[in-house]
Amino acid sequence: MSGPDQPSVVVVGAGAAGLTAALFAARAGARVTLLESGRKPGLKILASGGGRCNVLPSEAALSDFFTHGSDKAMRNVLRGWPLDAVTRFFTDDLGLPLKTEATGKVFPVSDRARDVLDVLLQACADAGVTLRTRSRVHDLRWEADAGDAEEAQAATGPAGVWHLRLDDQPALQARRVILATGGLSLPKSGSDGTGWRVVERLGHTLTPRFPALVPITVSDAGFSGLSGVSVPVTLEVTDAGKRVAVETGDLLMTHRGLSGPAVLQISRHLACPGAEQRALTLRWLDRDWRADLGDGSAGRTAGAALRSALPRRLADLLLRRADVAPEARLATLPKHQRKALLRQLERCPIPWTGTEGYKTAEVTAGGVPLSQLHLKTLESRVAPGLHLCGELLDVTGRLGGYNFLWAWVSGRRAGEGAARLAR
Repeated sequence: MSGPDQPSVVVVGAGAAGLTAALFAARAGARVTLLESGRKPGLKILASGGGRCNVLPSEAALSDFFTHGSDKAMRNVLRGWPLDAVTRFFTDDLGLPLKTEATGKVFPVSDRARDVLDVLLQACADAGVTLRTRSRVHDLRWEADAGDAEEAQAATGPAGVWHLRLDDQPALQARRVILATGGLSLPKSGSDGTGWRVVERLGHTLTPRFPALVPITVSDAGFSGLSGVSVPVTLEVTDAGKRVAVETGDLLMTHRGLSGPAVLQISRHLACPGAEQRALTLRWLDRDWRADLGDGSAGRTAGAALRSALPRRLADLLLRRADVAPEARLATLPKHQRKALLRQLERCPIPWTGTEGYKTAEVTAGGVPLSQLHLKTLESRVAPGLHLCGELLDVTGRLGGYNFLWAWVSGRRAGEGAARLAR
């Protein structure tokens, strides 16, 4: 059993989910120690949203999240702390003014991610949470209490204590441990998959994991030569001719391929296992290209028609791909060239080769199935006394604050559950 100077709950990982778990565990009466392997907590919070931190979405539905498992289980957790209540937590409880932008994304009024992290750290300090940085857990072991634990087991599960061994630091003991170590995305923030390695050793199985909300790489040097060009598009992923996903939004050309909101949203369907044969096509702008190219009364050239609607470099690339000379008159354009040009404008094939991987991915898809947890407390069914939250779990949100919403909601549930059962 943990001693009087030992925490009753240890939270491993001081990111969005871990900070929330620690705060609500402490507010529920637990003695909480929060461990962070890096020098500073909350690095992914600071890096998010270009340093502004997209704290929340302004609206949320179950369809904004993805899991390999049961949507019903995911709904159970999300409904435990509705979006409007989470918003009030930040504005009224933590005193952080928020604003909603035209995109539907919610940011701090200050446009400073640091303010989000600071209010969370201050709230944790006020609640009595002990934060220890440079504290990497390299072993987690359960030890059952000696003697008759039947009564305790009936109330809170198997009686015992977790032993946490840390690098170059004294070991810790706790009745409850919350893992909030994140996934593999943005490894510079400290995400290295440690939590998944721990739970696998303890008997958990994992759904396939892959980078999500990640830029796409392409093999056509013409596209990579358009770095900096941004255009509204509609992207479509198909598999053997069957539509898999469609996204509309801005696309940004990079020196490696494609990025921007529409690309990040649809990237999950290209990064998942077995997606190598899927095709990616796009429509440039929301306009009637057939009408545009069919109007030859003014004697326009193909180059003039495309350059009037698209950035010049992009227009010239599409003309080359269609093998149409910029000076060719639309009125006399051969049928096969008109068809080729329309294809480049309406269903432009993108020779995608993969993604930029975890280095630039905003989140990792996949992880521990919710079916392996008690949903009311997010306690492991495999390793009693261990609670999981955040990116470790097989739930992924869309771009726009949804993954932070999952972190806040699951962190709170794990924190309160661990505190209650630790008593």
